[in-house]
Amino acid sequence: MDQDYDFNLLVGDYSYGGLPHEFARTFKNMHQKPVIMAVGNHDALGYSDQLVQREVNFYQRIGTLGFYFLFVLNTNNLADCQFVNDSRVDDSIEFLNQNIQLSSADEHVFIVTHQPVYSTDMFGSHKYFSEQIEAFLDQNQDKKIRAVFSGHDHIFSAFRRGYQYQFINGAAGPIDNMHSILNGNRVWSADSLSGPLEVKDDRCLGYEHHLDSLMKVTRTEVTFQGNQILYTIRDLDSNQVIKVYTQDF
Repeated sequence: MDQDYDFNLLVGDYSYGGLPHEFARTFKNMHQKPVIMAVGNHDALGYSDQLVQREVNFYQRIGTLGFYFLFVLNTNNLADCQFVNDSRVDDSIEFLNQNIQLSSADEHVFIVTHQPVYSTDMFGSHKYFSEQIEAFLDQNQDKKIRAVFSGHDHIFSAFRRGYQYQFINGAAGPIDNMHSILNGNRVWSADSLSGPLEVKDDRCLGYEHHLDSLMKVTRTEVTFQGNQILYTIRDLDSNQVIKVYTQDF
């Protein structure tokens, strides 16, 4: 990987059970650059509180950038594909409302949450979380919030609602895979999806904002170029550029 970047922003689940040796294996080759990590549901099963040494909701400023990290997942039942815990959603939204003023000096603000706001993968969108984040973004349109970065899903997805992007970088897997078939939910029979999608039920919230979904393992590179932000999506296996999204500011 090209070392010409400033820091790593990770969206969670870099372990399976939150165990020290799992984190060590993941991060052994990443020590040359700073790493800031959101906690995933798998990370939270073990010792992530000792290893990450942060509250699950926290704010971090890096130069002129402000990042709000959120955790809204329930780690008590991994058999339930809807991991979202409504009380954690309330805590996260309260955290945002109480701390958004910390970004008054930031030129660009980003939200990082392991749980996606919208999802075309097996989990689908979570109605309460999606609606609460949408309401917060609508109420804070003057706060220079550029994008939401997420993980959790096993595919790459991009959405754009108004000005803000949402990018999901996950491990490669089928789009809405066998888990959905077993549960009788809607199934995509495709390796990729593009453009707005039909909103059939609550699992499809935000689909009118859908840009792309791909069965790829990806990383998102964020570059500031003049009065524009470039979001470059690369295939981790080949390092090839898949897509570039632009955003003026």
